[in-house]
Amino acid sequence: MARINYAVRDMARRICLEWPSAGLMVQASLLEDEEPELCDLLWERLSEPVKFFCRHPVSTGEEFSAEARPPRHPVKTGEALGRHSRMFCEIPPGSINYSVFGGYGGISCYYGPCTEAITVKGAVVAKVDDGDMPALREAGRAVWNAYYMAHEPITMTARRCPE
Repeated sequence: MARINYAVRDMARRICLEWPSAGLMVQASLLEDEEPELCDLLWERLSEPVKFFCRHPVSTGEEFSAEARPPRHPVKTGEALGRHSRMFCEIPPGSINYSVFGGYGGISCYYGPCTEAITVKGAVVAKVDDGDMPALREAGRAVWNAYYMAHEPITMTARRCPE
């Protein structure tokens, strides 16, 4: 098993993830040495902010996914799927996973440990700043509560962080 290399370049590109209804935002540095193709693809797709709908799988542990509405134009197939395949239980908290499927793809946020020994789609492309981990954990709880308890939609907006 390859370990996730959280070494971040000095001038790493950064993404911002925001949950407007919860008043939360985190920043994450792209792991361009680890997953250069997927990082480039995500950066390209975030040329404008993208709204994602969150869902919590309930069974995997402290992880949730967010998916965007597919674009109206045709989607290119055969895109990069990631260099490193991992199971949920191998991905450390603070990881941001990106997978390509239909349109913009999906982003998964790991706000704590996961228990499932199931292979994850896509690959880890970013690391949430250490100082933003409390906000990521709070976002995870907000998604859990909206999805499981209140049965209400909760959205996340992903965008490039200003330099």
